[in-house]
Amino acid sequence: MAAPGGYGGPPPQQWNAGMGGPPPADFRHGQGPPRHPLAQGPPQRGPPPMQGMPQFQGYGQVGGFGQMAPMPPPPPPPPPQGKPPPMEFTDLANLDEAACKQAMIEFVNQNCCYGKKPANEMSLSKAIGLTALHYTLETFCEGRDTGYVNEPYRGGPVDGPQNGPPPPPWAIPCQPNRMFETHTKEMEVPHTATVRPCHDCDARGYHRCWRCGGWGQTHCDSCGGDGRVMRTDHEGNQRMEGCHRCGGDGRCHCDTCGGDGRITCDTCDGYRQMKCYIKLTVTYTNHNVDHIIERTDMPDELVRCAKGETIFEQVMTQVFPITSYPVVEINDNSVRLVNSHRTAFPNERQLQQRQRLRAVPVTEANYTWEDFSSRFWVYGLERKVHAPDYPQQCCWGCSIL
Repeated sequence: MAAPGGYGGPPPQQWNAGMGGPPPADFRHGQGPPRHPLAQGPPQRGPPPMQGMPQFQGYGQVGGFGQMAPMPPPPPPPPPQGKPPPMEFTDLANLDEAACKQAMIEFVNQNCCYGKKPANEMSLSKAIGLTALHYTLETFCEGRDTGYVNEPYRGGPVDGPQNGPPPPPWAIPCQPNRMFETHTKEMEVPHTATVRPCHDCDARGYHRCWRCGGWGQTHCDSCGGDGRVMRTDHEGNQRMEGCHRCGGDGRCHCDTCGGDGRITCDTCDGYRQMKCYIKLTVTYTNHNVDHIIERTDMPDELVRCAKGETIFEQVMTQVFPITSYPVVEINDNSVRLVNSHRTAFPNERQLQQRQRLRAVPVTEANYTWEDFSSRFWVYGLERKVHAPDYPQQCCWGCSIL
């Protein structure tokens, strides 16, 4: 066995079918080759036992094999003190009636199920320009989970306990790939690796073949193990003949083990030993909340995905809520959301916050076509159109001219 922290000598030899001589005398079970497969598939095997695994200071709450347990983060810093930094806000213009009609024409041209005639002939009576406000708060946090994992030991260095105590879970260096994007990183906790015999195959590198029971042969599917099959000649006469597949003895070479009676252990991949260590999983999560102010009858959720102009942005470890914007509803909801995020993620460490206030143009246009009157909305810098009552709509992909 490799010594923890060392190189363990030459790489261990992998067991393969046909090597290492015959299996043990009690390897096969039963009095003869089975006439039927012993199982429909390989058995399900559990994780290695935790007995005998070393214990490490600071990892008393570590999860067992295949189980990840959260590590409590260090205490959060106090809320920011003092006066907030200056907050300056810009403004946004709205569309006139001609721009609204042009947006409708372009919208209809992109939809084959909308007739073009109303868009070209409609008369706009008035266009009401409004600015929707979209406030977002992002809290970028880091959570750390630990748990034991095991993998086949194929040789190489083993960073074991004799190299020193492992660093605490939150002291292991790890940086996010990108800020404000949810992603996960995994790594081995230093000085926690050990090499142990494979618990699954008792360090043999193989298992008894589950299909043939270790005999290397199974019953013949063609003759059902009888050795003979019914044949019909060209004149329609039937007679019993020896099975061509098994040669008449009712047994066939086992396809699962290749006739060796043994299959490679899936757990250790035939290497007989397992490397066990504590894995650290670092999860970076971007928690995003928002509040939309949109005064027309257009669905508010359309504002969320529309392009707008950023009139305010602040990025800090902990942001100051907006308190000086002319719209009181923005100030109140900024304070509410910032305060709620301070205690919303007790199992994570807060890394950074970002708040934005976007102005999204929304114009409500009233129009008349023939004897039909309704309204539509043009929203976003890309001038999207929301026209649920458009007079010429159809389904099934047909077009109206």
